[in-house]
Amino acid sequence: MDTGKSLSIVREVYEKYKDDGQRLVRELKKLIKEGHNSGDMVIAGASYGFLADVCRDNGDTSGVLANSIKAAELLKNTTAYGLLIRAYLSLSYAYGTQDNNQMALAACDRAYRVVKTHRIKGRYRIAVLNNLANCYHILGEFRTSVGLLTECVKHTREEFPDDYDALAMRSINLANNYKYDGDVQKAREILDGMEPWINRVSYVPMVCDYYLRRAIVFYALDDNETANANVDKSLACVPSDTFPQPLYADLMGIAGTLIQLKDKERAKRIADLMTVYAEKCKGTAEQVYAYRTLAGYYHAFGESEKALSCYKHLNELYDKRMEELTGVQARIYKGMKHADLEITKLRKDMRKTEELYSQEPMTKLLNRAALLKISSEFIETAKKKRQKIGVIFIDIDCFKECNDTYGHAKGDEIIKLVAGACKDEESSNIRFARYGGDEFFGITHGLTDDEITEIARRICRRIREENIPNEKNPNGGIITLSVGLVNVGITANTDTIIGIANYADKAVYHAKDAGRNTIFFIRYDFDEKDNLHGSAEYTKIDF
Repeated sequence: MDTGKSLSIVREVYEKYKDDGQRLVRELKKLIKEGHNSGDMVIAGASYGFLADVCRDNGDTSGVLANSIKAAELLKNTTAYGLLIRAYLSLSYAYGTQDNNQMALAACDRAYRVVKTHRIKGRYRIAVLNNLANCYHILGEFRTSVGLLTECVKHTREEFPDDYDALAMRSINLANNYKYDGDVQKAREILDGMEPWINRVSYVPMVCDYYLRRAIVFYALDDNETANANVDKSLACVPSDTFPQPLYADLMGIAGTLIQLKDKERAKRIADLMTVYAEKCKGTAEQVYAYRTLAGYYHAFGESEKALSCYKHLNELYDKRMEELTGVQARIYKGMKHADLEITKLRKDMRKTEELYSQEPMTKLLNRAALLKISSEFIETAKKKRQKIGVIFIDIDCFKECNDTYGHAKGDEIIKLVAGACKDEESSNIRFARYGGDEFFGITHGLTDDEITEIARRICRRIREENIPNEKNPNGGIITLSVGLVNVGITANTDTIIGIANYADKAVYHAKDAGRNTIFFIRYDFDEKDNLHGSAEYTKIDF
């Protein structure tokens, strides 16, 4: 099979008919049939890939998904690496539009493996790094996203130094991830570094967004004067003929800040832009951005009737979005119903990949990305059912000393043993993750204090009774655990996993300070306004 020749055939057809969508689809389907009949998987796979592009241009998400799956399946054993990467990225896009973010990450990571395995450089490598970073950003893994985008910016500077549009997009995203990760000063440093060349960016909406991101950073630094100046620069150049979603998403965020600051003049300018956006953009997601901003603006500044009208329309849009997602799923099912055995196998592989990417490789417990997702689901369930959320924070005592004495292979065995003890306690409302190194993190909902305490007891007893030598541990010269527990109702202080975990983390430190090989339950007393009364109460749990 001559890969180059096969690709030339498909590209020639694409170039010839790209301005005639219906004819292009017909010709690509002919090539697919020809490829299957001749056994030329490159022709068939490349044609499916171009069909996926056509579907994307037409807003047919189910078509993107079906054709990308077929393209990837047919191309994965060929040398058409660029098209295979494109197929995986299209697949990631299709899953992302369904909010199936774990599958989007899995597809994008397959593209990354192709890049790494075959040492692909140039735009394909940069595109994969950028998309992979975006997947991790959506999953809340901002530190990972920072690393990928840093590499992405580096390669863009080295390989395409004059592509200021691409460099600006990735640099802005890098700064954004630093901000989400809590390093606002680093975000400012990156954006400040762009100022000398931002005027070379040809895509005007990106220039507008650059100033909005600067404004967001300066508001975070309590420098409202500089932030306002950047908002004004952005609003002065917002184009009236293009409506990119990222720009308007940031406008929505800025509007919220301006409303809080009671800056009616600037907020109104954004509300006016959102009114036009609502008229020009027909997508449901875009409509939600617009009407959410307008509702907030009208409500904040006393225009109750207009606010009520926007809220009513928002409810209709939410219902419409749910119908759209249901319809997409139905069309996907119908379109894939008659898929051949190869495609069925690929879908099974993708489901396995989703499971794989939710697991930490050594322990098979949840990884941190999956933990964030599960924790959010648990918190939402707890809110609805008025349940408690619990955290079990486990740390292996003197683990570094154990590694130094007995070697890392022994250390890995211990990690797996503790993971197994945690895994055996899992159920529909108890999940564990390897939090990092020798730390394990359990999240629960709907359990009593006694129930969560008993789980911790069982795990600690099981490990202690194994009598695994650790001569540097003063607690009997064996492997032991220090555990922190918290079990709280959902309040303003405990409505995020980070907030809840901070309490359990303090309990672990208390256990360490108390000599290790122990469990401490931490309790806080909040009044009706979620104000903390007094200091924390630590209770030692015997086991």
